[in-house]
Amino acid sequence: MIELMVAVAAFGIMSLAGFAVLSTGQRTAVSNDQTVQIQQNVRLAMDLIARDVRMASFGNTLSGSFPGGLCANSINTGDNQVGEDVLPDTISVITVFQQLGTLTQPFNALNVITVSAPGLAVNDVISLEGTFTATVNAVGVGLTPAVTLSQPVVPPTNYAIGTAVVQIKCITYSVSGPAATPPYQLLRDNGSGAVAVVDGIESLKIAYALDTDNDGTIDDQPGGIAGIPDCKDFVPNDSGNNNSCGPPVAGGVSLAAGTAAFTAANATPSAIRQVRLTVVGRAIPPAAANFPGNTWRDATFTGQSLVQAEDQRILSTAGIRRRALTRMVTLRNGSNS
Repeated sequence: MIELMVAVAAFGIMSLAGFAVLSTGQRTAVSNDQTVQIQQNVRLAMDLIARDVRMASFGNTLSGSFPGGLCANSINTGDNQVGEDVLPDTISVITVFQQLGTLTQPFNALNVITVSAPGLAVNDVISLEGTFTATVNAVGVGLTPAVTLSQPVVPPTNYAIGTAVVQIKCITYSVSGPAATPPYQLLRDNGSGAVAVVDGIESLKIAYALDTDNDGTIDDQPGGIAGIPDCKDFVPNDSGNNNSCGPPVAGGVSLAAGTAAFTAANATPSAIRQVRLTVVGRAIPPAAANFPGNTWRDATFTGQSLVQAEDQRILSTAGIRRRALTRMVTLRNGSNS
């Protein structure tokens, strides 16, 4: 009996040890999977936004309310609020949407082109090589329809057969909040309604480097080093809490409507030369959230963490995994000339 009891006790101890090892391994595997998923989501979101922002102002689209979407200008700033933000930013840009086809006849006069793009529709905005932009007024029939544009090409400009016909659209990026179903998604709107494109995105923050006098040099902003482009030359940095920027800037630089920075950023062409994008991702809550052992919000992994994303501080005491990615994007057509 004694030997049996010793054997049972030893077996129990070994079983508990094995269970602890398996449990730790399972939790580590889930943790690693979540981390990889968050990083993939953040990188995908960044690639999508950066691609459209880089091509902002392609064709130097004329100012005025753009057909569809939220673009009154080539770049439309969307700082959440003056001062420290509590919600994500938004950004709307007039950018390349897709190539519709190519010219089947030279275009060097009048306002009619012949193009291999049967999908063209009235009010579409098209651009040829980024140097000629117009709105479609009428579309003929057939596989290579004659397309009447809102303005003629100015001689001696000539566009040869095979020139790409590119569609320009207003693209808006925003982030859904925790009350949405499902929550925390990156939304992309091309004028036909917002569509979720990436899951697990908690915040999008944007800052801009301006060249308001068009001298080819980024403007100095308060708190930075004079004559040297640095972190604090990006606006908005309202709260001055960006850790990478060093000590806070008293008052910061705001993009509130009516300010010089707002007017310069929201113009066509824009005075924005570079955009600093920050995307914050988080673990996606499963269908049954908040149950014991769940690594999305697990009581055993609680701890205070702070994510600083431009002028927004995201503080968590619930053990939610987050990753932040920041990228500098230089505008391809960032010029007032």
